[in-house]
Amino acid sequence: MDREPIPWHKRAMADPAKKSVVIIGGGLMGTSAALGLAERGFSVTVLEKALPGAEASSAAAGILGPEIENVRPGPLLELCRMSRRLYPEWIRRLHKATSLDTDFHEGGSFDVAFSEAELKDKRTRRAFQTETRSGEDLSGDEARQRIAALSEEAKGAIHFPDDAHIAPRKLFRATRIAAERAGVTIRSGVGVRGLDFASSEQKKVSGVLLDDGSKLRADWTVVAAGSWTPLVSGLPLERGAIVPARGQVIELDGHFPRFQSVLFGSDIYMVPRSDGRVVVGSTLEFVGYQKAVTAQGVHRLLSGAMRLVPSLAQAELVDSWSNFRPYTPDERPIVGTFGIEGLIVASGHYRMGILLAPITAQIVLSLAEGRPAPLDLAPFEPRRSFAGSAAR
Repeated sequence: MDREPIPWHKRAMADPAKKSVVIIGGGLMGTSAALGLAERGFSVTVLEKALPGAEASSAAAGILGPEIENVRPGPLLELCRMSRRLYPEWIRRLHKATSLDTDFHEGGSFDVAFSEAELKDKRTRRAFQTETRSGEDLSGDEARQRIAALSEEAKGAIHFPDDAHIAPRKLFRATRIAAERAGVTIRSGVGVRGLDFASSEQKKVSGVLLDDGSKLRADWTVVAAGSWTPLVSGLPLERGAIVPARGQVIELDGHFPRFQSVLFGSDIYMVPRSDGRVVVGSTLEFVGYQKAVTAQGVHRLLSGAMRLVPSLAQAELVDSWSNFRPYTPDERPIVGTFGIEGLIVASGHYRMGILLAPITAQIVLSLAEGRPAPLDLAPFEPRRSFAGSAAR
């Protein structure tokens, strides 16, 4: 951010005519944007239909992996890299504001192969990273030197030293508290019926219509409702632009840390916690808004976890859950204005919502202040066509 934020206790004096913002969605994306806006003197209200942070923000594993999450170069990778670079300063700011730990750990990540054919495929797909030294090609023995608990079955891995991970629930708690201390009003249990347009031409949004029939006026309306974004009436999204993608996740307690890095296997990932717990995910299912943890899903996750780290066979299965990630057909987020005055959309981050929260907050702030965004937003344009398969 290119200017020092205005301290929360001085903002009212600094700008008695503050511009107002209402944010639909009280997850990490909405509260991160709210914090950034409040620090710059905006009057911000966040509306959440359930409990703030109760959806994907708390259910995520917390992978901060621009490298391991992207298997091709392009605008999404660059967006992810920009956001990852923002994380150390963002965590420092949150700790300064709240004194809370977020379990942020810069332990890198490993994309593990279990056959020579799979390793060859990974080396081919990841060549753009190993050639630029953002990734490191390791043999099986070299990978086990870095991760002693890794299976003897592993034939090799691509190591990404700059990737990291975090505990999403701790991160959200710190972000929410920092936002409230910065003057943000967070209202839970408030349903939003749709956008409130200033005229029938629908060229300017003047706030939101609430389920109880009342209106909340604002200079800017930010839609950060995740998988529920398509349900906001009046939002001119292309049909199918955002759909809920269910992911099932389990948590194991290994009682002591067995590894410190994010591990990707053939079809699962594992994220360690500092106390020895391990989060294992995730399925990808298009089942509408139906939450469920299935026997098949848990079996697949457990099998994949034990194949990667066999000693986890003795770990305790302590939790399981499912939730929805806002999936877009090209897997790129939707960030921009639709060309409608007073409206900003920040949604469709799919499985990278935790990673992309800092850069999205910066983009929302720049749009609200009428400044150029920190990068070209054309690849994330809300009005883009989703016909066919667009490159990431």
